[in-house]
Amino acid sequence: MSGRFTDRDCLLVLGASALTALFAGLIAWRVSGTSGAHPDFAMTWTAAQQTNPYDPAALNSVLNWGARDEAAFAYPPTALSIYGAFALLPLRVGLLVWAALSGMAMGLASRSRWSPLLLLVPAVLWALPGGQASVLLGSLLLGSLLLLRRPVPAGILLGIALSLKPQLALVVPIALLVDRRWPVLISATITYSLFALVSALIFGPAQWLHWIQSLPGFLARLEANPFWRVNEIVFGLPLWLRTAIQIVGGWLAAQAIRRESSVEAFVIAVSAGLLGSPHAMGYEFAMFAPAVPALLAGKEWSAPATVIFLLVPVLIWAGLPAYPFRLLAVGLLAAAAAVDGALRPRQPEDARPSGALP
Repeated sequence: MSGRFTDRDCLLVLGASALTALFAGLIAWRVSGTSGAHPDFAMTWTAAQQTNPYDPAALNSVLNWGARDEAAFAYPPTALSIYGAFALLPLRVGLLVWAALSGMAMGLASRSRWSPLLLLVPAVLWALPGGQASVLLGSLLLGSLLLLRRPVPAGILLGIALSLKPQLALVVPIALLVDRRWPVLISATITYSLFALVSALIFGPAQWLHWIQSLPGFLARLEANPFWRVNEIVFGLPLWLRTAIQIVGGWLAAQAIRRESSVEAFVIAVSAGLLGSPHAMGYEFAMFAPAVPALLAGKEWSAPATVIFLLVPVLIWAGLPAYPFRLLAVGLLAAAAAVDGALRPRQPEDARPSGALP
């Protein structure tokens, strides 16, 4: 279906997004109440209450999860501005609100009346109950790219994403820099700066030094922990290659932006971010979830690539080696989106994507 969104379409998307938020919150609440549950959100919630959240010994002493589930807070201080608000709530209530917010964002970014079904995406089922940032992060990045004709809100969404997990969001500003989208970049910079200022005022400017000093130790623990390592999408790449992947990904995403294909730009940027990041676990696949309706509706190379992508986590749970199949799945999806964009021009993304509201 082509054409612009009608008021009825907007109401349908809004209603579906509200249902997605409700079900997401209920899932997180139910799973977090099971015996032995160690949601990742508990780590960020606890870290935001510590004098030095970047002290892993102190953090693990409070969590007491054991060696296998050793925790470390590696988010930048800007993320403390976000997680600090949720730390004011009881743990399970904060997790419920976080999951509901992530579900709402995913539904809105997908622009689909069928967004509650995205909760069945395997990576979402992995990420959402534990309070991972993946679903919200992907929704923010896709939303930012869809709103490029409105630079201020687009930049605000991008600034929030960069404040949360800059290593996975960095390719989008690279693409915008290549495409010279200065108003969006200015809006994102102001938003990021505000989060940095709030963090410095509430948690102290010393947290920036603590964060930088903690990163080598975090990467060393990441290398030594077999549970963390086996869940990495890709590991062992030198810094120069990771940097090159992000730069090339930014250039390719910029070409997609010039074709007014925001979904294609999103897939390429997220794929390059995952491959270029020094730390990206399998649950980060959930970042792609908001784009699934548009990718499946395209009925080009992206559609079968998306089906394969969605099945890979299931096959891994069934015994397929995680490495290199996660890497291959990301590469296949990015290549399919890039080929689709190169073969034919896309309609402007402020118009309804084909099939997104069938």
